Amino acid sequence: MIFLALLLIGGFAFMLYRHLCWKAEPWPKNAVRPPRLQGHRGYWQGGARENTLASFKAAKDRGLKMVEMDVRLSKDGHVVVFHDEDLKRIIGDSRRVEDVTAAELEQVAAIPTLREVLLNPNVPDFLNIELKTNKATDHRLEEKVARLVRETDSFQRILFSSFNPLAVRELHRLLPQVPRALLATKEKDPANRWYLKLLLFAPYIHANILHLDHRYVSTEELRRWIKRGVPVSFWTVNDSARAEELLANGAQSIISDTLN
Repeated sequence: MIFLALLLIGGFAFMLYRHLCWKAEPWPKNAVRPPRLQGHRGYWQGGARENTLASFKAAKDRGLKMVEMDVRLSKDGHVVVFHDEDLKRIIGDSRRVEDVTAAELEQVAAIPTLREVLLNPNVPDFLNIELKTNKATDHRLEEKVARLVRETDSFQRILFSSFNPLAVRELHRLLPQVPRALLATKEKDPANRWYLKLLLFAPYIHANILHLDHRYVSTEELRRWIKRGVPVSFWTVNDSARAEELLANGAQSIISDTLN
């Protein structure tokens, strides 16, 4: 009994040490590094809708070198570029994206496939692809995204990101040469479990960088991350003074709706 208690205490101490002292995975050789500014879901403040070819073209026209976008699977298994689980906010349709085919999504809401984006010459050169998945064992989205990156030879223009630490780990297995960001926020939301807020899995998933919600990070905390060897980018920063403050204190990149 005493041995078991000591074993548990030792295991907890080891995990605490790993959590407090972990460093980011080294940046993959020849991989893209995020620029100072990224367009959040393209640039859609001027009239183009978020996460569309029009918003990505608008971002490129404004001089942005990288855009962040969201991907998930359609009913017929295509990787489509869309943020929400359903169509309600965008077009007032309560159907879930996973229950609609890619062709119909394009028809009713101009939702492109990831393949279209990767092959389109009018989008920025570099893409931050956020995988919208909460699955622990179903890695179809990761596998299909990785296949598209291979088929379009897009290795050196892609940065992956996800709130799902298991997706980040799977992307490391599938495409270790492409950098990976773990997204995190301390926002109060039922889906944002305590272990996600605390970055409990961060030491074990081979993340190269953190993408954090700027509302919950002080400049002092940012400096501590950097001192530990963990690069940090921030979302969604729409105030120029806040963006400059974060960049001046070592932030790698700012993801923004409005700044360019």
